[in-house]
Amino acid sequence: MVATIPFEPVRDILRTALDQLFHIEVTGMEAIPEKGGAILVCNHTDYLDAMIQGIYCSRRIHFLGKDELFRPDDQILEMLSMAPGWSHPVFSPVRLSVEALLRLYGLFHRSQLETWGGHPIKRAFKGESAKDAVSYYQEIEEQMLDLLAEGHLLSIFPEGTRTETGVMGPFKPMTARLALKARVPIIPSGIHGAFGFSDVRNFLSGEAFQRGIFYNVGHPILPSDFPKVEEGAAGEKAAARALTEDLQKQVYALTLHAERRSSAREVPRKTRARQL
Repeated sequence: MVATIPFEPVRDILRTALDQLFHIEVTGMEAIPEKGGAILVCNHTDYLDAMIQGIYCSRRIHFLGKDELFRPDDQILEMLSMAPGWSHPVFSPVRLSVEALLRLYGLFHRSQLETWGGHPIKRAFKGESAKDAVSYYQEIEEQMLDLLAEGHLLSIFPEGTRTETGVMGPFKPMTARLALKARVPIIPSGIHGAFGFSDVRNFLSGEAFQRGIFYNVGHPILPSDFPKVEEGAAGEKAAARALTEDLQKQVYALTLHAERRSSAREVPRKTRARQL
């Protein structure tokens, strides 16, 4: 078993660092239920999105992440394999040592992310047949339903990937389908100002330290407010589609909520941290 670092002290350290270095306003966290299964939904603009959710929420959040994020050792080794002379026999002892260290780091990295609530998912998985793909995504859905049934808070970015333009993309119906099956609240939230934040050029220019980033959490959509599900597959699809459209509108509104952002600025940062 790989030893991992507890989440809570790391969360507190990162929250303090973010509050000191950047202008981040967070509102509405009190809308997240203190316990019980729920789905937190947000638009996806940058790697920072999930970090803000995890650091500023008092509850442990379970995240879905692309499989590559859990395997940095594979990507580093792939880059090294293309380096001139890397496969030459003279470098064999060094190569084997570096590969062993990277594999060890990769194991620790995966264990750490999973300890902190990460769940890898292979995007656009096809397998050897269409049946394999269907089976894989059914298994992922069952895992998420199990997490919700156990009372966990699950974060999903319904766009399926980060925006490349800064404009929020259409939502996929998976989130609504899960909520309808699990009968758990959906909590809409929206982030504004984080697009492209992780680009190293923004740090070199100092722009990352000057921009304002606003994360607003809205009121939960309760199961009692879900669309009625008619019998049959067509009825399930219609209900999921209606709920998805409503959710997309609410998330979009939260990314543009100027009044809420203005009121958040009036609260001193240290006070906000204590409230959250």
